[in-house]
Amino acid sequence: MSTQDKAAAAATGAFRGDIEGLRALAALLVAIFHIWMNKVSGGVDVFFVVSGYLITLSLLRQCERQGRVRPLIFWAGLARRLLPAALLVIAAVLLGTWLLLPRSLWMSAMKESLAAMFYMENWLLALNSVDYLARDNLPSPVQHYWALSAQGQFYALWPFVIMLALYLSSRLAMSRRQGLLLTFISVFIISLGFSIFHTAANQTFAYFNTFARVWQFALGGLVAITPWAAMNGGLRRPLGWLGLAAIVSCGFVLDVSLSFPGYAALWPSLGAALVLGAGAGVLTASARSLLSIRPLVWLGSISYAFYLWHWPVMIFLRAHFGEPATTWYGGVAIMLLSLMLAWLSTRLVETPLRTHLGRRSTGFAYATALVAVAPLVVAILLWRNDVKALTEEYRVPETVDAALYPGARMLADGGPAGSIAHAAIIPEPFMASRDVPRPYREGCHQNLYGTEATPCRYGPADGELTIAVAGSSHATHWVPALDVIAQQRNWRLVSYTKNGCRFTAVAEESPENRRNSCALWNDNVLAAIADLQPDFVFTTATVAMTVDQPEHVPEGYVQQWQKLQMLGLKVLAVRDTPFMGFHVPTCVDMNGANSALCSRPRSAALTETLVLKQLNAAGGAARFIDMSDYFCTRDTCPAVVGNILIYKDKSHISTVYMKSLSGYLAQEIERAMQLDSQRRLAERPGLLEAAPYSGSGF
Repeated sequence: MSTQDKAAAAATGAFRGDIEGLRALAALLVAIFHIWMNKVSGGVDVFFVVSGYLITLSLLRQCERQGRVRPLIFWAGLARRLLPAALLVIAAVLLGTWLLLPRSLWMSAMKESLAAMFYMENWLLALNSVDYLARDNLPSPVQHYWALSAQGQFYALWPFVIMLALYLSSRLAMSRRQGLLLTFISVFIISLGFSIFHTAANQTFAYFNTFARVWQFALGGLVAITPWAAMNGGLRRPLGWLGLAAIVSCGFVLDVSLSFPGYAALWPSLGAALVLGAGAGVLTASARSLLSIRPLVWLGSISYAFYLWHWPVMIFLRAHFGEPATTWYGGVAIMLLSLMLAWLSTRLVETPLRTHLGRRSTGFAYATALVAVAPLVVAILLWRNDVKALTEEYRVPETVDAALYPGARMLADGGPAGSIAHAAIIPEPFMASRDVPRPYREGCHQNLYGTEATPCRYGPADGELTIAVAGSSHATHWVPALDVIAQQRNWRLVSYTKNGCRFTAVAEESPENRRNSCALWNDNVLAAIADLQPDFVFTTATVAMTVDQPEHVPEGYVQQWQKLQMLGLKVLAVRDTPFMGFHVPTCVDMNGANSALCSRPRSAALTETLVLKQLNAAGGAARFIDMSDYFCTRDTCPAVVGNILIYKDKSHISTVYMKSLSGYLAQEIERAMQLDSQRRLAERPGLLEAAPYSGSGF
């Protein structure tokens, strides 16, 4: 990843064009998979191995010349090479964010730009992967700096690893190479083991975890100290081609974003190691000869800048031009513009500054870096304070003027979707992330890894009926509507909800492999509900349609309802709300409340036939409520209805909109329970007699 051009590579020995070509290939794979395939390729893993190889050689050569490893001098050299382009792109990103991106992305772009400048972006993204609601946010223009951050942390660590290896070799009477081998192999095994274990436990967090990546850098170090050139050329030639094939094929064969960086990351990493090792000696008709062709060497010389530019260029062009930027010709435009910016920034900024700073002292390099970083930090902090003051002043209204903000009533009355009066949309799209249900604000909504059944209690403690709400965040966003109903009808509301975990007997849907956490939580909630003995349990009946699956009723749902039925409890199961597939507040912020770009066809969000069949098969295990007509018209699922923003992200419903449909939800609940106010008071033991699903409603 680092900008190891000919001059930098010369410091580690003879210039190898195939390494430049390998870096070029990795950069192309990263960009191609980002732009056209919307996934990752394994190219970053190649960069990590190459970096470990080059940096190990550089530090060992420094030790040979100066008698010891000198980290301060080493880091100063890295700052000269890495910071000019990195800071230039961050400055361009901040300007582009202000000019081209909606306000809803400003705060995250500022926060991530600060993290990127200090090589901490990977940890910020890892922490956001734990923040369940933050995971629906659009990617920032500096998200790709996570790889540079992991690499920078490796650069901070590796001089000390080599110093430790040299110390051990002297203390244990080993040769220098034996000490290095022992140390690098130990780091490789420990880090790879940690990576495999952590990836299985929490893949999203592990993907950005530096300690789950160190083994890739150590692999490069092992290649650097192995005498590959002494190996027979007849063996090195096929190994090189095998490694090249592994690198190119990785993204096509493996789902890198869901399986890395555990043992699956050995695929491109070992491929890169084979290419590096096999190219240690000159061979004809080899992978080295292919990677050393002039166009790849040229691209390799600007690959660092190309990697830096391609992601923000893609984000900004797609934000400004929309759909055309996602086409094949839009992708070509992104590639060409990124290449041009990479060449210009390398030629006009990176190379001149590196040459100039290379003639100055180590202290001057650090002072220059500080002077370059300080204005960006000040600009971000000032801008952030302005935005933060605005957000802190904003409050999502608890009540609204029904004449200006009819919300769900517009769809109930057959009116148009979108903005209908001269009034600001609520919640303000810029502030939609602040609109969260009470369980989140009050700390009783369970996090991704918690297993305790933590209750949230609303309404009177001696209410006429008790409602228990159970499920994931898609159950939680019904709480505002149920809270209104409970207050109006003197009901007691108790919710048991958890991020990323549905109320199911088969806890297998977790993308982060939290099956044990989810299963334990479900068991605990089931026990808590059995103790509570509510009049009915309110939960979700279906899982909304996504690009990967149609809307359906999971078998685990039905099994859970049957368990409740065996406990003598009744279930009200509500149809899941539509999954929009894009960040709705940002779309509305960019295109307006009435833009067709911010709606989704109803047929793409809801699956009528399959759901009907599955619900009929469930029989009398639950009573079903369909509120989809309050989220979608006959043809479309809009973003805004009656001046109220329906969604606060891709799929979670705003509290304001939920409150606007509370009256209609109350009607559906009473219809499903087949009771009127007299029976509710006089016939409590028989309120929830189960009846087979009639087919009406969906």
